[in-house]
Amino acid sequence: MRAVLTEEISSDAEFAEQLAALLHAPSHQHTGSRVTPSRTSRGPLTTNNTRARRWSLAAGIVLAVLVVALAAYGGVRLFDNDDDPPRNAPAEPSTTRPGDRAAALPPTADTVRRILPDRSSMDAREYPWAGTPDVRRTSATGLSICRAAPTCRMATAVGAVTFGRGENEGENRAEFLVIAFPDDAAAHKAYVDIVQDIEEADPGSRKVELEPRGDESQGIDQDGTDTENNPTERHINRSLIFRQGAFIGIAHQMDDPTEQRSTRIHGLSALLADRIAKAEAGKSL
Repeated sequence: MRAVLTEEISSDAEFAEQLAALLHAPSHQHTGSRVTPSRTSRGPLTTNNTRARRWSLAAGIVLAVLVVALAAYGGVRLFDNDDDPPRNAPAEPSTTRPGDRAAALPPTADTVRRILPDRSSMDAREYPWAGTPDVRRTSATGLSICRAAPTCRMATAVGAVTFGRGENEGENRAEFLVIAFPDDAAAHKAYVDIVQDIEEADPGSRKVELEPRGDESQGIDQDGTDTENNPTERHINRSLIFRQGAFIGIAHQMDDPTEQRSTRIHGLSALLADRIAKAEAGKSL
């Protein structure tokens, strides 16, 4: 391209002068169509019509062409209606400022109390009776599910609440347990110990697959067969233990005589997981 431009400039004096004017560079004086080979004056500036000068002018033209091309590209992009970013474009930063994000609730007894489902969270027809939440800042070692898990002693707070119909109304009950730990790592250790030692903590328990919750979870059936009246497995006592961040949650559906006894645990565990997630996001409960 440079060679072609140089040849054109050398052979066409008018073309050279016009290009020089466009580039704010001195042009070559000419008479008719013949280029004067010596000196050229334009205003206060004087230059020589030499090979070096022609090469310089050609380079300037190449630059000008690139500038025009880039400007045209920018104009096309400016009026392009396609809002999709380039494939390799970096993701746009969030418009939410760090100071606008709510801080996660701390793993304290107050947070555990707020996480535990309240009366308004439960179906009053299925669970007309609600127990008083038992919340304390203490080790969870005394909990039956934590007896074989020494890491439960790392807990900073623990709480439980029970809902149900009562003994004379079919014994459809639900229990929620929340254990708070200093951080995710401590909660993970405790969760692993609990899941590994479920049978040791309660010989009547066995692991089952249930809908996953949180960061890691495990379903548990306890005394799920009424061998006296019905040898068929009934799933009347079922729970899901899961870890979500620095919290361990346990949703427990027990003594459920209804047809929903095998699936009701999914709704209960989803309710508890949602409340823990809100606490982690610093949202009101």
